[in-house]
Amino acid sequence: MTDISFTPTFKHLTWVDNRDRVAAGGPNGFNVRFEALQKDLENLATVIGKVKSAIEAVSAQPPVQRLLSLTPAFVPMPPNKAWAMDPLGVAVRPSTETSVKGLITLSPPDGVKLLKFRAIGKNTGSGNLRISLFRAPVADGSVTELLARIPGEGAYDEQRPIEAGKDRVDMTSFRYFVIADLSNATTGDTVTVISIQLSYLID
Repeated sequence: MTDISFTPTFKHLTWVDNRDRVAAGGPNGFNVRFEALQKDLENLATVIGKVKSAIEAVSAQPPVQRLLSLTPAFVPMPPNKAWAMDPLGVAVRPSTETSVKGLITLSPPDGVKLLKFRAIGKNTGSGNLRISLFRAPVADGSVTELLARIPGEGAYDEQRPIEAGKDRVDMTSFRYFVIADLSNATTGDTVTVISIQLSYLID
């Protein structure tokens, strides 16, 4: 901002009673004086515009990325069988169940832009594991919208971008949740969900 300056050009020449005549033209006439004033005002307006832009540039906050980490404490979804939790807070498939399903609610900050959905865990068998991020209208329990889905295969650590057009959090209109759905596993499979993360941008 140090290169912004204003130097007035108008210099007032004092009129003297009974000597100076009021005139439009000439070096001391109204035209010359008011043109000089107008030029100074125009230059001042330009300088004020530069100052405003400089202040806005300094005060503007750059976008900040944040991360929301979730413990996979899935709520049962009857009539489906529930995930179990081990002593370390990891969601595990009960040894006697081949299919399990559960839900976690989440509350990202209102107005932020969702970036990526991440899930970490293990699926040693051929069971079909899907970990999905949804939103649903707060006033309609019959509609859901898929935002991102991760297939849990092997020792997985996957990220998926949030679907375009649905990435702006609107807590007034929507509720947000994650569903982990395992089907067709075998009793010898090890299936876990260790962690779920959601990255977002404050802009």
